[in-house]
Amino acid sequence: MNIQSANLNIRYDWPVWDYRINVIFSKTDGWIEGTNRWFNMNDEGKYISSSVEPAGLCFYGRMDDDEWQQWLLNIKNVATEILGVKIGEIELGEVGDDLWHNKGLEVFGEYQKIYKSNNHRIIEEFYTKPKPQLSELDEIEIEKWLFREEWHSLHDWIASSFQERRHPSTAKFIYDQITNSKIPEFDYKPVTRKLTWALADIGTQEARELLLDLTNSNDPLIKEFAQKRITDWDKEITRKLRMIQSSPRHIDRIKLQYYSESEKLLPQYGNCLSAYQFTDSIVVYQAYKPSIANFATENNKFGGANFSFNRMTWIKPNYLWMMYRSGWATKVDQERILAIRITNEGWEELLSNATISSFKRGYHKSEVEWKKELIASEVRLQWDPNHDPYGNKKDRKAIQIGIKGEMLRKFNDRMILEISDITRFVAKQRIYLEHQQVKHLEIPIETIYEPKRTDLNIGLNLE
Repeated sequence: MNIQSANLNIRYDWPVWDYRINVIFSKTDGWIEGTNRWFNMNDEGKYISSSVEPAGLCFYGRMDDDEWQQWLLNIKNVATEILGVKIGEIELGEVGDDLWHNKGLEVFGEYQKIYKSNNHRIIEEFYTKPKPQLSELDEIEIEKWLFREEWHSLHDWIASSFQERRHPSTAKFIYDQITNSKIPEFDYKPVTRKLTWALADIGTQEARELLLDLTNSNDPLIKEFAQKRITDWDKEITRKLRMIQSSPRHIDRIKLQYYSESEKLLPQYGNCLSAYQFTDSIVVYQAYKPSIANFATENNKFGGANFSFNRMTWIKPNYLWMMYRSGWATKVDQERILAIRITNEGWEELLSNATISSFKRGYHKSEVEWKKELIASEVRLQWDPNHDPYGNKKDRKAIQIGIKGEMLRKFNDRMILEISDITRFVAKQRIYLEHQQVKHLEIPIETIYEPKRTDLNIGLNLE
């Protein structure tokens, strides 16, 4: 084996180090997760290590020449795909001007130029423009980089974003910004207050411990803000933790959890009636084309020229079933995902009027009886295989409800409390799947729904 080294043009001043670099590393052979090492944690035998230098991302280690060249070629190709720009060795002349083959990721190059410009007007325009191909962790990293700079006046905006996001990954960063005394003086009080609120709204045990530490601050302002949030911690519990940022923004928003945690709350097989639940209501999902979705969110009900009350419409209380059906909001006429909050009474009325869409012994006495009921019913029920985030079938089954006729009008006029467009959230989460980073995937917290009515014959006990 020989000593090897290479220097790739992944710049230190691109905001890609917290998320995208780890994505690249995860797609290379031998990476030891959570480190900058491959194959070996020490320098004996075969190993690769990396470091961030002003000129780029450097790799060095010990490997056979042929294996090194193959490994290096692979990481160049992976990095080019993930970063959207040609990645190669600077010394070999493999790269020149930054030509972004993925225009949606050109924001990384834009930021690097803005980072050097100290131009407030340009940076404000950059910060506020949509970045649809960035994940939320990408956006958070940009906000962190911007917040560290003192020459602009966006600190109040970014602090508000941290508070709105409630992302656990920002807790230590927020604490560090409060304590490092680098917040610009003219923004010090409002920004410090918002950052303290942001820690409280994150709501995790880590965030609470950081707040408790701030109550011992020598700065009376920080101490006052932190003590207030600790005192009101339990009283403000409903506003804490991650929530979907929907449009329009409703007071009671949908709280989130990591997908890996969600599986612990539900059975692994059988028919499972689960949903996101408020005290008085549950959330169901539908996917529509933009014209229908726009009318629904603007009027808090369905209607308009493109929605037909003469067809059956299907609602799904299982979020991942909706993602499977709509291709994560990529299929034609299913580009917009709506979260529809309906009353518990309305939901159980739908269940009590539902006829299962396929004949099963134990549900009806005979197939003749089932067909007769199916023809007469305005509510149809199906148990379909649940799916993991990648669309693979699970042994657990989820319910979906089809509604037509007068019951559809009743659903629209009397059962719906709120309709929210959650498409932006869906699109941001889809990026994690495209990168095979399911550990970052968040979904609504769904729990077993226990019907209050005892006369429901919907196949809950059937396999």
